[in-house]
Amino acid sequence: MADTPRISRTFLLFTALVTGAVVMALEILGSRLLAPVFGNSLFVWGALIGVILAAMSSGYAFGGWISDRYRGGAVLAGLLLFSGGWTFLVAWASQPVLFQVEKLIEDPRWGPTLAATVLLAPPAFGLSGVLPAMLRLAVADMDHLGRHTGRMIALSTVGSLLGTWGTAFFLLSWIGSQALVAWLGTVQVALGLWWLWLAKPVRFAATMAAGALLSFLLGALALRPVQKLQPPVYQEDSPYQQVRIRDDQLFRYLVLDRTFHAVMWKADPISLFLPYSQLMVASLAMTPEPKRGLILGHGGGSLAKWLARYHPALELDVVEFDPVVVRMAEAYFGYRPPANHHVFVKDGRAFLNATGHVYDVIWIDAFARHMIPFHLTTAEFFETVRARLSPDGVVAVNLASSGEGGDTARAQAVARTMSRAFPVIETYAVKGPWKGGQDKAENLIFFGGGPIERGEADRLAAKVTEMALNERLPMESIALLATRRAEPWARGVVLTDDFAPYDLLIGREAIRSQPD
Repeated sequence: MADTPRISRTFLLFTALVTGAVVMALEILGSRLLAPVFGNSLFVWGALIGVILAAMSSGYAFGGWISDRYRGGAVLAGLLLFSGGWTFLVAWASQPVLFQVEKLIEDPRWGPTLAATVLLAPPAFGLSGVLPAMLRLAVADMDHLGRHTGRMIALSTVGSLLGTWGTAFFLLSWIGSQALVAWLGTVQVALGLWWLWLAKPVRFAATMAAGALLSFLLGALALRPVQKLQPPVYQEDSPYQQVRIRDDQLFRYLVLDRTFHAVMWKADPISLFLPYSQLMVASLAMTPEPKRGLILGHGGGSLAKWLARYHPALELDVVEFDPVVVRMAEAYFGYRPPANHHVFVKDGRAFLNATGHVYDVIWIDAFARHMIPFHLTTAEFFETVRARLSPDGVVAVNLASSGEGGDTARAQAVARTMSRAFPVIETYAVKGPWKGGQDKAENLIFFGGGPIERGEADRLAAKVTEMALNERLPMESIALLATRRAEPWARGVVLTDDFAPYDLLIGREAIRSQPD
């Protein structure tokens, strides 16, 4: 193979910058590709980072070896065309691959690890091999080898920084994950063809034509990705998660990553369709004449929308950390906040730390079955909730559960941790509206506060019935009072800001097809 003609050092540095940016952009994108199937947990991020690091280290070693064995820019071209072609395949077939891996491996650690290995390790391997290959081309000036090496590694690292910040801060919100993967493939293939042009290997014309044709075919596949998930009405990548709006004949759904977060019955958009929400608002019957309420976790705005209709005098603060979710509640679920509803785009705990208000009712509905923010489960968090609750106030916490295995341990941990701030807790286990293959699946509603501790919950049935008959509560809430759990919770783990092993308590039996 002929040596590559002298190449501009500026072009070498440009290649280092671009490949560094692309490999980190792929790592950030990997979290979005895996989220609809595996969630966005600590295990998923650990899998992604570990796989990318392993691929990069092996790619560095391979790139050094092959650039010594075959000198010239054709090595660079081959590595870039390989990584770009594989990236096109990721854009085309990532969803069927992810679902197949999930079927094979249900473990929350090794499932995403295998998925990341199949999808992202090959392009990270190829891109990392580019750097030592470029260094091999730059060693002609041995007197300044250290300077050239340092400059190239520095540019590659700057590229990684740009790829990380650019993808996370801007590109995902502007373009979307699948389209961005295809664009990254295009960048790699274009750079690879450019290097192939500069290298002019033996049989250059045939090699160039074959590379261009194969790249075109793979790029065409990337433009028509295989979809295993039902096409949504609307989809957007927010800074925090993938947000999808889905419809069927009767209902509209808000799906965040892999979990349903809201269901709206199209025939009556104001009604609370999910049984757990019908019971959560029964907390209004537990506290006398509530004046101000707080919702942590907005979702589709179901609770806030219902409160605006049936309790219009209640001053309400709604806290949601994702601005896209807030926008979806207004655009697709018909929530229009009245003057006495105040929507804050902020982390729930940060809001509680900063607010000076005291609330008569606090609804905590920020827990998905597969993704629970640990800082909203700790003893310190519940102490803060108690400090923001009036003496006659009530807190209601929703926790989805499969009723088995890790989910049971998780519920025991929440109950014990919450009891540090709320010594008496009433628990209700509410089944969902759909029949599934798992009879134990339920939503656990934990109630705490002054009225619960004073034993006033015993008079709850009469008050709920009265309010339901006066259209101040859903009629279904009367029957749901029968779901009260009489059995005390087993002693669980106390979760603190210092020690909250929540991902260790993930239940693997959760039903993914049913809304939480």
